[in-house]
Amino acid sequence: MRSLLIALLSLSVVSCSTAPKEPVSFSGVAYYSMPWAAKIDTLPSQVNAQQLQQELQVSLDKANKVLSTYQNDTELMKFNRSPIGQWQQLSPMLLNSIQTSLTVSAATQGVYDVTVGALVDLWGFGKQAVPTHTPSQAEINQARQKVGWQSVLLNLQTHQAQRQKEVFLNLSSLGEGVGVDELEKVLAKYQVNSYMLSVAGTLKTQGLKPNGQTWQIAVEKPDGSGLPERILALGQQQTVVSTSGSYRNYHEIDGVRYSHTIDPRTAKPIQHKTVSTTVVFNHQKAAYADAWATALNALGAEEGLPLAEQLHIAVYFLVKTETGFKEVYSTAFKPYIGVAPK
Repeated sequence: MRSLLIALLSLSVVSCSTAPKEPVSFSGVAYYSMPWAAKIDTLPSQVNAQQLQQELQVSLDKANKVLSTYQNDTELMKFNRSPIGQWQQLSPMLLNSIQTSLTVSAATQGVYDVTVGALVDLWGFGKQAVPTHTPSQAEINQARQKVGWQSVLLNLQTHQAQRQKEVFLNLSSLGEGVGVDELEKVLAKYQVNSYMLSVAGTLKTQGLKPNGQTWQIAVEKPDGSGLPERILALGQQQTVVSTSGSYRNYHEIDGVRYSHTIDPRTAKPIQHKTVSTTVVFNHQKAAYADAWATALNALGAEEGLPLAEQLHIAVYFLVKTETGFKEVYSTAFKPYIGVAPK
């Protein structure tokens, strides 16, 4: 489970005769396990609330049928079983998702790699049971033979892709973002311009709430309390915020705690002290932000901050120390630093 962002509803003092206008809210479950929410300033005249709720849910169900690795009949799983070296026709959603993943893989020199599925399964974070022992070096080496983002080729003109070796793609690291992008498409059809959309730890805002205030978003404390660590200062422009964390999804094997985030360089779970990573992008696809949150979380603050500075990425790390958590953030993130709740 990804660490969550928190959407905060501000409270206003009003007279007894005037109640504050609240956003119109929708919610449900994406990918069978992730909570999603949509808040808009005004319900469009062309559709009622029940119809819009259904359309939003259907858009996420469609994403599940394309991207899930927990069902054998999804488009991604069919691609994972496709013959080696043969071009396969892909839907725009799957093609764009793979393209996004390869872009971030190249930028991180493979630290972000959606073909680590064999290693994810080996360490017990796939759909198989939790392992009862620490994987041996021989098991790790064998799984490593099935990893390598460079072994996936795309032809954007023909909407085709092929695997050049037996790699298994797992796009869950940007699935939340894809879901948010799909929700946005539904709202765009009805020309909704003020909204807050979220799927688990990825969120997109634009415009203002009905009371004229900006949408308030907070980064959750990485201690499982559900309390806010830092409230972000977001404006009216379209903004994507995505958080990836390692403090919730872990296993203990032979008395050692292992994070669900795998570092392809070591073929093992990450060992650094960064427990939460949040990125902010303006006017960008949520899937892209989602992938970068995972990538920079895999790198950790020590390695990730220099790369973020080089690429001008707004990133906020929370690093575990002996006395609590330390904030580390890039220059590009400074405009988003809001208040720290007491």
